[in-house]
Amino acid sequence: MTDTFSTLIVQAQDAPTARAIAAAFGPGGVNMWTTPLSATGQEPATHYISSGYIPEEFVSLAPCTTWEQDEQGNWVQTDHYPGDAATVFAYAQEAGLPYTLAEIEGVFGRSDVSAQEPFVAMGRMGIKLIQPPMEG
Repeated sequence: MTDTFSTLIVQAQDAPTARAIAAAFGPGGVNMWTTPLSATGQEPATHYISSGYIPEEFVSLAPCTTWEQDEQGNWVQTDHYPGDAATVFAYAQEAGLPYTLAEIEGVFGRSDVSAQEPFVAMGRMGIKLIQPPMEG
C-alpha cells in the first residue's frame, strides 16, 4: 500500500470532531487540523488545515474533490467522491466516540479535501494562515 498526498481543510466548527475521529484511527491521526485559517489571516479561525501523506486505507474513507483551472484561471470542479461516512461512523462507534452518522456526513459535506498543495487549496478557497501577533 502506498500513501497518498492530501490537503484536508475543515470548518472551525468541525475541527474538534475531525480531530477526535482521526485520533481514534491511530497515532497518525493525532495532531491533525491544528493550523488555523481565515479569509484575513487574522483571528478568529474559520477553518483548520492538515496536509501530507495519508495511508491508502484512510484515503478511501475521506471525501475528495478534483479541481482544475479553466482558460480564464477559474477553478472548476472536475470530480467529487463524497467519502464513506458510514464506515467512519462504524469506526467512531467502535472507538466509543459520541458522533452520529448525520454529524459525520455534515463534517464531510463541509470539508474541502483535495490532492492540491496546501497553498493552492487555500488560494482557491480565499483563506490564509493565521499569523500570530508580533511581539514587540
